[in-house]
Amino acid sequence: MDNISINDKATAEAGIPFDNIKWYDIAGQPFGAAAGFNVIVFKDANNIIDVEGPVAIGGSFYSTRGLSVGFAGREEKAVRYSPNLVRFLAGSNVSMTGPLVVVGHVVAGGGFRADRGSTYLIGKSDKGNQMQELKFLYQANGGSQYWTPSDKGDHYVIPSYDVPRYIPASRINADITGFFNDAGKSIENYKDCIESLMPNGTVVDNNYEWILRGNDPVQNVFLINAGPNGLINKGIRAEVPAGSTVIVRLRTGVNAHLQYGVYGERDKTNRTLYVFEDATNIYMEKSSDIWGSILAPQAMFHAHPTGGHVSGNAALGAFAVSAASGFEFHYFPFAGGVVCRAAAPAPAPATPVPVVPPPVIPMPVTPTPVLPPPVAPAQEAPQVCPVCPTPEPCPACPVQQPCPTPEPCPACPVPLPCPIPEPCPACPVPLPCPIPEPCPACPVCPVCPPCPKPEKVYIRVPVPMPAECQVCPPCPECQVKAGTITGCIKGCCCNNYHVWDVKLYKRHRGQDTIFSSVEICGCGDFEFSVPFEGCYVLKVRKTSGNCCRSCRCKATVILNNIGVERFMME
Repeated sequence: MDNISINDKATAEAGIPFDNIKWYDIAGQPFGAAAGFNVIVFKDANNIIDVEGPVAIGGSFYSTRGLSVGFAGREEKAVRYSPNLVRFLAGSNVSMTGPLVVVGHVVAGGGFRADRGSTYLIGKSDKGNQMQELKFLYQANGGSQYWTPSDKGDHYVIPSYDVPRYIPASRINADITGFFNDAGKSIENYKDCIESLMPNGTVVDNNYEWILRGNDPVQNVFLINAGPNGLINKGIRAEVPAGSTVIVRLRTGVNAHLQYGVYGERDKTNRTLYVFEDATNIYMEKSSDIWGSILAPQAMFHAHPTGGHVSGNAALGAFAVSAASGFEFHYFPFAGGVVCRAAAPAPAPATPVPVVPPPVIPMPVTPTPVLPPPVAPAQEAPQVCPVCPTPEPCPACPVQQPCPTPEPCPACPVPLPCPIPEPCPACPVPLPCPIPEPCPACPVCPVCPPCPKPEKVYIRVPVPMPAECQVCPPCPECQVKAGTITGCIKGCCCNNYHVWDVKLYKRHRGQDTIFSSVEICGCGDFEFSVPFEGCYVLKVRKTSGNCCRSCRCKATVILNNIGVERFMME
């Protein structure tokens, strides 16, 4: 199990409501409202394959593969179903040759293209008309008249089996450009403020790592100067009080080169912040594991061609990676609590939607005593008590803005009068029946002479006997249900208890993209609803953490229904 605290509120409120896409600041949180996004990119991004948390891209997103958003390796980190939160937000165009699978809503400000099989999982609300609302939000030109969201019990599924579907920004009156502009200004202001903080910790440089040592129980600031060549070719490890924030200021010059395997520590991930002060390009030249959040809104991040990951929040100017890379973003939201007075947040809107608001921990202030004036040595100076400084007055609370007056409902249209039906045409007058001509008289038949009496001849004629007809048995009805894959796990051949991870992938052009998954403890049934067309691969594996790892362990799988065009099992 991870020893990092990620509460249910953080995963449940990850993202931003589709009916209120507006930026707001959070005290002590450099990422502001973007703390609810695993990664926010202000310009274009491409070829990301997997993000555990929500994604926000200010420009366009291009990919030659599919993308999954909101699916985590462990249940405690997975984002929860939500009826209104956007988990994939794009300011411009989205163009993908693979499917897009998201736990949440999808909103784009430009054109949208994704492969069939794209699926969005939407939580249920207490609204009685939620199904009609979803149909309106995801209606698409050229779509089937029979298209409808699927009810899965505790959530709805938005399928894209006919045409690509998403929520256009214009349909919900969302100013996505304004959202990203405000986000960029806010995050840049916080970055400038952090860069003005004086380091209060020391950096020990040895042959293979930088050791960051600080003793502040609240916030420890460190400066690593890797200029002018920008080589970050050592690990980074912090020795600080438990629960304190670690801020690493990195000076690299224009190009930063990440040439080490691991940066940071897993148990300090949600309290570690890497600030790239002057880099405009960050090159991951070795497949690296970065434990902590990245604040680099001015830089383009070039991920490694084979893989690597960033575990935390990331604010980047742009993102690029090769089409074959397995690079991922893991959702470990930054806890906040940064003490930086110059970046005081603007007043929040009247009804803000906070994303895990962290407490503001002020820096300890030691009052400076006022010493008495010097006196002559011969006289005994009186004892003067130090004067405490006058505390600053508390800031005034923001004035509550009045709620906007709702617009009156439009008047119902006046119904048009029903058209007067045309009169039926008159029936035609029947014509008189013709008089039949009289029949001619029959001729008189001549008298025939008597016929000779013939001899009797007996001819044997076989008489067919009626055969007994066999009744054909009724043809059995087809028992295969199209669009459904069902089955069950009856246990393991080793007769021990295991937890099984049942995953369904869709194979397209040699690439497997996860479609859905379910976890079965010991024995149990599974069911997947999929489009009939396509090739699917079912994979059953033991989850990590099972005590028994014998090679004899193999799940006993029984398939009850395979209602797809092509199917394989591994």
